[in-house]
Amino acid sequence: MLKNLPVQLIIAILSAFFLSTFLNFETIRIFYTLSCILKEILIGILPLVIFSYITAAILSMERTAPFLIFSILVLVTLSNAFTALVSYGIGLNLLSLITLNGTSSFPEIHDTLTPLFSLHLPEILAPDRTMLLGIAVGLFFTFIKVPQVTTWAQNMRHYVTVFLQKAFIPFLPVYVFGFILEMEYEGTLSSLIKNSGHIFGLLCFVIISYLSLLYFIVSGFRVRRFLELVRNMIPAGITGFSTMSSAATMPVTLAATEKNMGDEQFADLVIPTTVNIHLMGDAIAIPIMALAVLNLSGMPLPTLENYLLFTLYFCLAKFSVAGIPGGGIIVMIPILQKYLGLTPEMASLMTTIYIIQDPIFTSANVMGNGAFALLVRKITGPKFPSKQTQEELQKKIEGAI
Repeated sequence: MLKNLPVQLIIAILSAFFLSTFLNFETIRIFYTLSCILKEILIGILPLVIFSYITAAILSMERTAPFLIFSILVLVTLSNAFTALVSYGIGLNLLSLITLNGTSSFPEIHDTLTPLFSLHLPEILAPDRTMLLGIAVGLFFTFIKVPQVTTWAQNMRHYVTVFLQKAFIPFLPVYVFGFILEMEYEGTLSSLIKNSGHIFGLLCFVIISYLSLLYFIVSGFRVRRFLELVRNMIPAGITGFSTMSSAATMPVTLAATEKNMGDEQFADLVIPTTVNIHLMGDAIAIPIMALAVLNLSGMPLPTLENYLLFTLYFCLAKFSVAGIPGGGIIVMIPILQKYLGLTPEMASLMTTIYIIQDPIFTSANVMGNGAFALLVRKITGPKFPSKQTQEELQKKIEGAI
């Protein structure tokens, strides 16, 4: 039982909560430094992970890849827009339940705990540019056949996977332990419950309900399958909660989605492609929080026409969001001010609330990406089967003959 990753992560979280009051500052700082080092290493190799997985996945899908890439981008946009519109409807109807203890009760967010040292690894290439490069290389060699490139891409993916499985996944409990200690030391979680309890409760209810509905849909409304899908994604959700980074959580999300889907090539394409552009937790939380802040400030709520315009730019901005702590709100502030009428003071308040609750939103983003990948497979699968699925189907046909 102790070898089970979700159990190990839960033990790490509970241990951090319990030990945070007993450990001295230097000990907490050492564990936090270990977590930061692991995160730096992961972020350092992340471009290689994204490039190798996307390139190998596209090459394995051959001529169906361009249609699948286009389908994914369209479905991401539709999903973000639909989620934002659902949040608008919920915000209008449940706004009376959203109350804050007053704008002055929110503390400023300061980095009071810093690591002992940093590796200062250079960034090879930004994740979004790496994604585009992987798609471009994969599509280019899909139409211009070079067997050596396909073999090279598959080998690169294999070695990256081995590295993640041997050098990162086993250290996940330590990775999570250090970040939870940091949040407890800085009082982030206590502040979350104390200062924004009502909005926190509503957002958790909406996020859990929305994600549950998605997983029920992709499970074919079978309870046993639903529980299996959610159980497999729990390690990714916990990791996202502790790191507050969808990008840093990607290897765990990828492994969980592959397990749920049973199709490595398809998961290897969808998850790296959507890790920074399909942030379901943000699409639920940001509109509801904006409506709450407007309501509490006595400002008029946006009409449906204005909100549709906001949704359009909201979806476009999603393609430039970085899956890092606070990344979801940073690029949205100008849009919230221009199209929903938030003042600079209201935007600052909303940013503070967002950063306090960012662990919840990141966890929802990660869980949402796992469900989205299954949904994409459900929609596009019959039309665009991957090479792996085609081979399995061929074997079944040969066996039947």
